[in-house]
Amino acid sequence: MSDQNYPTAPLMRRLAAMVYDGLILIALYILLGGLFVTAISKLIGSAEFVRLSPAMSLSLMFTICFLYYSHSWRRGGQTIGMKAWGLKLLNDNRTANGRSIQLSQCMLRTGVGFFSLLFAGLGFWWMLFDKQQRSWHDMASLTRMVYIPKNMQ
Repeated sequence: MSDQNYPTAPLMRRLAAMVYDGLILIALYILLGGLFVTAISKLIGSAEFVRLSPAMSLSLMFTICFLYYSHSWRRGGQTIGMKAWGLKLLNDNRTANGRSIQLSQCMLRTGVGFFSLLFAGLGFWWMLFDKQQRSWHDMASLTRMVYIPKNMQ
């Protein structure tokens, strides 16, 4: 069965994959954030750790999130959480002809996904009302999240 023929991923599976990926992102933020703060402390010659402003902290979190997701999506269409829940991201762009996800699509998906969450998850809940079951970030990035049952993988 072609990847394009799989059903659209249900909302609960998407949310479960986000929880898995959220744990990975927290670990990455602790690791990379700690390295970043240590490097800044060394550069300015401070014996104490530098405290990041909320804007710097959010920027660092967003950057780590973008790098994690875009690397995973471009390598095989799946993050670790998506693999665990049988999900895969496909390029739904009509001119893509089966090509992998492009960096521009990753940028749009991550940016719009942030706003989808920001507004009480409305961008995710939107898929319950859309005829093609697309979230805001699916529509903006011309991608589609599919569910691949275990017996089909």
